Amino acid sequence: MKLKILNQKIAVSSFREYFLLRMSLFFLLIISVWLIRFPFIFQKLYAEDGTLLLHDALVEPFPKEFFQPASGYSLLIQRIGGRFISIFPLEYAPITSAIFAALCLSFLAAGLYTYNNFSTRSFWPRITLALCFVFLPLSSFSAVGNSANLYVYFMTASAVFIYYKEEKKSEVIFKCCVLGIAALSLPLTVFLIPLILHRSMIEKKVTNKWRIQKSDGIFVFSLLLHMIFIAVTSLGARAPHAPQSLFKVLYLYLERGLGISIVPMWGFVSGTSASPTYENAPAFLSYLSIRLVVLISIIAILGAIYIRSRKILPVNLRSQFWFILALGFSYSIIVGLFFNPEPRYMIFTSFLTYWAILLLVESQSSFILKTCLNTYMIVVLILGLTASGHRSIGPKWLPELAKARQECSNLAPEQKVKILILPVTPQWELNLSCKILNGLDQ
Repeated sequence: MKLKILNQKIAVSSFREYFLLRMSLFFLLIISVWLIRFPFIFQKLYAEDGTLLLHDALVEPFPKEFFQPASGYSLLIQRIGGRFISIFPLEYAPITSAIFAALCLSFLAAGLYTYNNFSTRSFWPRITLALCFVFLPLSSFSAVGNSANLYVYFMTASAVFIYYKEEKKSEVIFKCCVLGIAALSLPLTVFLIPLILHRSMIEKKVTNKWRIQKSDGIFVFSLLLHMIFIAVTSLGARAPHAPQSLFKVLYLYLERGLGISIVPMWGFVSGTSASPTYENAPAFLSYLSIRLVVLISIIAILGAIYIRSRKILPVNLRSQFWFILALGFSYSIIVGLFFNPEPRYMIFTSFLTYWAILLLVESQSSFILKTCLNTYMIVVLILGLTASGHRSIGPKWLPELAKARQECSNLAPEQKVKILILPVTPQWELNLSCKILNGLDQ
């Protein structure tokens, strides 16, 4: 028994100390889960992965595509993904897209395990945080296993890294890399600035002076570069639209920011405000009134746990808990009202909810309560491993590629052919010239 416990301690210690070991294990876990629960990832190409990222990498000479805006802003990490996919034979495009996404997620998850704001070095809250990040139920709607939505993951992970006090050179390099990529991939990372200010305020109370970390400077500099890029290349291309219904935005926050994060088998909400539909939810959760009762009940339980333990919670932890939740709510309302409340942009809010709850769980003095809450969060993740029809139903890549190549045999090199990808709409068709397809065949 003692030898077994010693071996477990050595294994946990090795996992904690060696970044590449953590990354490798997370990568194998992600690929394994995707193969079991989301096999379509390796068979079907999704949306911008094909029509934008792969297309531009094949058509434009390197590095021209990196200086072309899409949707009005820069897409650094997605462009890297598109170039990565284009290196390999076209037949393997869905597989290489999934591998690139898994590499990025495992890289971020390996960092989240260590570079976070938990007060102890306990294994379970840290591993649960990393698992929540890579298997977030909301990501299964559209963001699972593709390169197109990696910018949201880099922004989301950056929120945790900002609270971590960097000391070693390796920590500075890692944080600068992630925060820089996040800022150059999505302008919504401007919502991370309040976290930098909040962390600095907490530190000021202890040290009586403001402290800006090196990674903060890289982040702000990268964000300014991104704003300059937008001003030069596409000013006004992505202007805010007229405000949407506040009721709708608040409802979507409850659904995508809270419900799917804390209720097992919550499913995905879609459709119109008059007749919403709930995909992958059990029958009893298909009624709005029941969903609200279940959600309010679980929020009440978590609230009772917070009230019970607030006297023993450190002041800094209480401050971070409420600030993280408030940031998620504010982000959801602003983005939902003036930009886009679609699921991929709500991944940030959903993860902040998980993160705040895990901070509360870690602070519990009762081992039984802590174990039960950690187990419950893992159960929510496991039962949330269900794909939406939007992400899974549609043409497979290889048959469509074969059709396109067959069609090219009767066309001139300059003529273009369409390759159908997910989701099945004219907007998401990969158009390539026969010259490019024939060149790739050779």
